Amino acid sequence: MLFRLPVRRFVQGSDKIETPSRPLGALQWVLSRPLYRFQTFDLTQVPAKNRTQALSLELTQWTPFAKSAYYIGWHGQRALVWGWDANKVDAAIMAQGLKPQRVRILPETLLQTPHTGGLCISRCHQGFEGQLWRLGQLDRSRWWPQLPSADEWLMFQRDAAIAPSEQQHQTPAPRVQQFQASPWLSQAGSSDDKSLQGERLGMAAGALALLAATFWYGTAWYKADVSTSDLKNQLPLVQSQVEPLTQARSQALDYLARANVLRALAPYPAQLTLMAKVAQALPKDKSFVKEWDFKPGQLKITVTSATDISTTALISQLQQISVLRDVKALPGRDPKVVTFQMEVAGT
Repeated sequence: MLFRLPVRRFVQGSDKIETPSRPLGALQWVLSRPLYRFQTFDLTQVPAKNRTQALSLELTQWTPFAKSAYYIGWHGQRALVWGWDANKVDAAIMAQGLKPQRVRILPETLLQTPHTGGLCISRCHQGFEGQLWRLGQLDRSRWWPQLPSADEWLMFQRDAAIAPSEQQHQTPAPRVQQFQASPWLSQAGSSDDKSLQGERLGMAAGALALLAATFWYGTAWYKADVSTSDLKNQLPLVQSQVEPLTQARSQALDYLARANVLRALAPYPAQLTLMAKVAQALPKDKSFVKEWDFKPGQLKITVTSATDISTTALISQLQQISVLRDVKALPGRDPKVVTFQMEVAGT
């Protein structure tokens, strides 16, 4: 029979910490949903040997906190990343008299029961989390302190690029479930069950090893001394091999910073590109844009047609253009000539 140690699970909310009642066991520090952010990174186009380095560059750009810590799991060529404020969480752990390096930190989403697929809302320790599951894994996530309204739920679906015909117009009932014993996604692609078993066996073996420490300590010390000497001899060679990679990473970060500066100079899409997208959204009845008035972040167009224009249908088509927001039809007398006003998001 496998020896399984109990789990002491601390749950950190935004303003309080729930402590376990049992005195012994492996340490788990569970973060409530407001304390972390979630993002997926598709690295399909990156060679397998370079994906870890490519993800590090992506995280340097995405990191939402001054000092971030992460839980990273892989699903094929996609990285699922949960990030949190390392300084804030470490301070809360040490306030409980614990050492951060001895505590396993888990976002509460990973301890919820996985969804079978599609859209759902999960009741969290605090608030509610909207989720979109694709291909058996979590793809999009958003947190609300209260159950989202129908408009907020619809906006989440639009941001997730769900087709209008598949969107839910009413907020579904939230899922309510207890925490699982272990996360449903392994960290850094390792087998979570084997990791937990190894951890538990290691702790049990450590307890038994104390009974025979005199003999085994001497042997372990000798082997460690030999290994340390070998590592010291290999260190100069490893440093010379790593130096080109370090320089390449530094250069790549410089290029990324320059690219971000150039993108900031022109945050909005090119006018010809935007005109082409708007033209594709127009009805196929010889409708055309009569007037085009673009200002930073705002666009006003006047559409003319030989027949009456369905403003509702056209607004729906324009809303599907990813950079357009809050499309409105302005009042007018002629149903064949309609002026639309909308916001243009920066790229």
